Amino acid sequence: MLRVFLVQTAQGLTPSSGGYKANVNLLRQLSKSGHETAQICYGLEHEVDKFAKKAVSKGVEPNVTICTTIPVTDLQGVTHELSVKTFRDMDRVNNVVISRDPFNKAYPYWEFRADTIDYIQGRPISKRMRTLLDLFSERIKAFKPTHVVFNDALTMKLTGELKSRGEYDGKRVAIIHTAEQLPFGPFCGGIEGHCISAEEEYKMLQGVDGIWTVSGAIKRYAWEHGKLETTFLVHSNLTYLDRETGGMPKVRMNVDRDEVGMVNPCPHKGLSILLALADKLPHIKFVVWKSWGSHEQHIVQLQARPNITIMETTCDTDEIWDRIKILLAPSLWFEAWGVVVTEAQLRGIPVIASNAGGLPEAKIGLPHCIPVKAISGDHDANGEYDIPDQDITPWESVVSTLMADDDEYRNLATLTADESAKWLCGLDERSHEKWLLEMMKSGPEMPKEL
Repeated sequence: MLRVFLVQTAQGLTPSSGGYKANVNLLRQLSKSGHETAQICYGLEHEVDKFAKKAVSKGVEPNVTICTTIPVTDLQGVTHELSVKTFRDMDRVNNVVISRDPFNKAYPYWEFRADTIDYIQGRPISKRMRTLLDLFSERIKAFKPTHVVFNDALTMKLTGELKSRGEYDGKRVAIIHTAEQLPFGPFCGGIEGHCISAEEEYKMLQGVDGIWTVSGAIKRYAWEHGKLETTFLVHSNLTYLDRETGGMPKVRMNVDRDEVGMVNPCPHKGLSILLALADKLPHIKFVVWKSWGSHEQHIVQLQARPNITIMETTCDTDEIWDRIKILLAPSLWFEAWGVVVTEAQLRGIPVIASNAGGLPEAKIGLPHCIPVKAISGDHDANGEYDIPDQDITPWESVVSTLMADDDEYRNLATLTADESAKWLCGLDERSHEKWLLEMMKSGPEMPKEL
């Protein structure tokens, strides 16, 4: 039996980011197959109560326990109490939840980043960082995992130290969700919070037991720029199945809807294409859902267009699929996969996407995938990616046709739903499980050219 422990860096138990959904659904899939799983994460008080009630409704005893309260003193001398709770959710995943708000006060982002860099680079670390590392270490050792999985450098170093001291003897598995995570290539550290110490992180990646890349595009990038051998596996099936029923998601036929949607509008996700479309097509309504990349200056640009409606971040994607007629995914960066693209297509929502990074894989050959001038990795004076000018003509043509021609729309929506369902049914739901089990039989494979 596998015992898989995830270190989840997302804020909250229901993160909206596709990468973090993939992390959690890996655990759910393994739990469904009879393995023991656990995660440590940052959550809000009401989330624990909500998840515990959901577990009870599904016949699972949540066993909510307040394990400890840890005092942490910040740089101003103020002490914050971190509450740590454990519970078992409806999928039988064991959760260790650090109270999010006190954590953010005790570890402000820029200070936590500096502490992490000190730790990664082998410099003396603060008392509050040692407190956090001790908490993670205790939880990992108590669970006795066969595998620890992570997508952050801090956990990669911590688990390496535990192994070197003989305090952990399982496998260490890194998950790569973005090219920016990788410590090499044109996109290394291109977005804040990704790859904070390239030389050290590259060395550490050489010592892990497995590296999961979520698309063929990221796998090829890792080899081309860093000669790093990785394993490409499509996200767990449960990432795309209905959360409540575990079955295929509900297919919409939204021919009567009148809005074009986009999630996470920001420059590297193709904000310039959205804004140009809104200007070119003032008679068409657009709606966007803010997410991690949507900053105030981007919101101001969106607000200046009267045909764009701005919605808050949502973890309930059904409100998106019930509302929109078309989804735009005009990314200009090296997109790893694009979970939202696959989610929409499975529900019969036509997606107009760019061909950046792994988006053609997420599109699974369905119309429409439009070539763009992708981000090169260069940055402007503000430290943001330089955004190349784009040809808006093909985007304008497709959006106009699908919004006006009901027959064209129905045909594409039906094709989209049917082909996406076939694709999902053709995936091996136990591929991750098999990979992790195989990892226990042997060491890492020798690198080989793709």
